Amino acid sequence: YGLAASQLQRLRDKQIPLTVAVDKVAASGGYMMACVANKIVSAPFAILGSIGVVAQIPNLHRFLKNKDIDIELHTAGQYK
Repeated sequence: YGLAASQLQRLRDKQIPLTVAVDKVAASGGYMMACVANKIVSAPFAILGSIGVVAQIPNLHRFLKNKDIDIELHTAGQYK
């Protein structure tokens, strides 16, 4: 989606007005693309934006420590 958003930004950089139309859903990457536009129009019941993630995850810290298991964290970037 980042590549698609950058291509839309190229239109904006050339002073070409950009309107994005959302029929059903523009969440997460779709919303990122839509935000590049000068104007966003949507169907009355379209979903726009991103709500994030909610998860219930068991805490295994003591179990892993007891079994001498180390955890490594790998991310796609500093804030991901």
